Amino acid sequence: MTDHFPALNDEETNQVLNELDELLTSQTCTVEQVENFYQNGVNRNERLQIWKWLLGVQSSTITDWSVPERHRDEEIIVDEVEATNCSREEKEKMSKILEYYCTARNTRYRPDCGWAELLSPLSSMNHGDMYATFYALLSKFVPRNCKTDGKPFHLFRLLLLYHDPELCTFLDTKKCYPDLYAQRWFRSLYVCQCPAEVTREMWTRYLLQGDPFMVFYLGLVILVNAREFIMEMESEPSALIAEKITSFPDNLSVEDVEDFVSLAKYYGERTPASFRLDYHSQMFGNAPATESNFASLSQALCLPISVSELLQRTTIDGITYLVVDCRSKQQYDAGHLHGALHLDPDTMLSDPGLFTTAVATVLVGQQKTVKEDELCSHHLCFMGNSREEEDHLLNMIIAHFLHRKTQFVCSARNGYKALHDLLEESVDSGLEGHDRGRCVVCVDDIVSRISATELTIAEHPPGENIVTKMSSVMKVTSNSVKSRLGSLWREDGTIPASTTPRHVAPVTKSKPYRGMENVFSIDDGDEEGDDQFGGASSSEENERELVNIALWQSRSDIIHSTPVEEITSDGKLLGAVLMLTDTHLYNIRCIPDKEGHGFIKFRHPYASIAKITAKKKHPDLISFKFIRGHEDLQVVRFIIPDSKTVTTRITTLIPGEQ
Repeated sequence: MTDHFPALNDEETNQVLNELDELLTSQTCTVEQVENFYQNGVNRNERLQIWKWLLGVQSSTITDWSVPERHRDEEIIVDEVEATNCSREEKEKMSKILEYYCTARNTRYRPDCGWAELLSPLSSMNHGDMYATFYALLSKFVPRNCKTDGKPFHLFRLLLLYHDPELCTFLDTKKCYPDLYAQRWFRSLYVCQCPAEVTREMWTRYLLQGDPFMVFYLGLVILVNAREFIMEMESEPSALIAEKITSFPDNLSVEDVEDFVSLAKYYGERTPASFRLDYHSQMFGNAPATESNFASLSQALCLPISVSELLQRTTIDGITYLVVDCRSKQQYDAGHLHGALHLDPDTMLSDPGLFTTAVATVLVGQQKTVKEDELCSHHLCFMGNSREEEDHLLNMIIAHFLHRKTQFVCSARNGYKALHDLLEESVDSGLEGHDRGRCVVCVDDIVSRISATELTIAEHPPGENIVTKMSSVMKVTSNSVKSRLGSLWREDGTIPASTTPRHVAPVTKSKPYRGMENVFSIDDGDEEGDDQFGGASSSEENERELVNIALWQSRSDIIHSTPVEEITSDGKLLGAVLMLTDTHLYNIRCIPDKEGHGFIKFRHPYASIAKITAKKKHPDLISFKFIRGHEDLQVVRFIIPDSKTVTTRITTLIPGEQ
């Protein structure tokens, strides 16, 4: 079977295959070159070769695909495979692959999991290529938990709410939730609803993008393009609406695919980077998922984003954020992000007229910025205190904007405290009007330190060390601190019982992590060697060894990679990717104006890692100390999503730390 490109004779076909093989085996082959080759036309077998290269697939060396005994789910597998449009020989091969996969992975074949559908476009491959390609697709591009009430569908709903709140609200009202209509899309990468030739074209362009979150953006395009049709079904039951929506991809033609994928890419570029960075490791892959960012997805009022993203005035994709600070006026005046607008939550109930005027001012500010710079999408990010007892009005404010059908509404995850903790030593310059005597985070911290110091003294018997303890108390109870604490401080230097702080904990120093005392620690203090802040030497930076990030990630020696943000010496956050081999840690710095490319900022052997430190207040902020020959220690800092998993993996690779 050939694709929609003009047919070639045998000689021409062999020539194209030779050219493709020569390109794909070249050490300098890039995604752009493969895309250019593809645009000239390929047949089905050539397309499969391109898929293998884009997925970084090496054919499996397994020769015996039989299972020791009859698989417990054999009947279910056979029934699902029979529903595909493959030949009898291909169906037998697919059944063997699925039985072998379930046995090898010790997992059950769940009815309607979509694996048979996912295998069908690969049915002409041999056993080894089919198994390896299926495994790569399943682990890299199919979201986990594609089942009723699964996490991918809570995340997709927030994406729809972000871009089209009116349509999302309509579907919510009809109780037509994403798991009812998008489940088959996601688990089969749209194979279930698209004609075979459309699937092949879509997958190729999908894999050329190299972004697994395209599965969400493609679904978003389907809904937004059909919004008028969907809104007209107001009188229909939710089951019928879901059935209609699920069938929308049936109408796609091969000619539609290029525009379809381009629109998906457009929406992806106008979605906060946190959507990908914060959820990638939990959504894709085979490693155990962490619950850190997933816990409240189903209850989230809008899309939560990382506060680190707000520190960049304009992201790589051209998104700018208008931060709306919804804390009290006193808290806002004691410190806020530069350029943030203040929307006093108290006025919502006490002075509705003033609140309405303030809302109008925010919306005008958003529209004005978009008009002045049409290339930038201006998005609203609402910031609260991260205190449940104080942020209930924040939720009411966000709901008010969503009720007005306002697009691009998100919230700062963990609010002002997360921002304050992220800035750390640069908090005074990073926040406008920051007053340590009135800032709630600073005051809470001071109160906690005083209480913790008193508790520490009480726990130590009189002796020589009490002098050191007493000197630290004297520093804490200096006149400047007394003036900051105001009424919280008594003349005798104690805290009144009625004002006992909420956060009281003993002072802790660096603690060993899983016995790795010499390498990994949790630190709440200053780092040594900050004056040597940086990652690579000047000579390394000037060499700038350019790499294609997707191509590097597919290299056989890369055992793990994760997107991060590198913190430079002047406090800027720059996109990067940490890659691990068996012997070295690589930092690939992303190039903003050359999408998908970066340069090698550093490559360090694991033996050169002297220490890995996680900040107690911000566990995703990780510091690495390197020894380079006889030179002094060098410090590099990153914000790493799922940092615990990454640092544990790195630590196991350090000689002597297993």
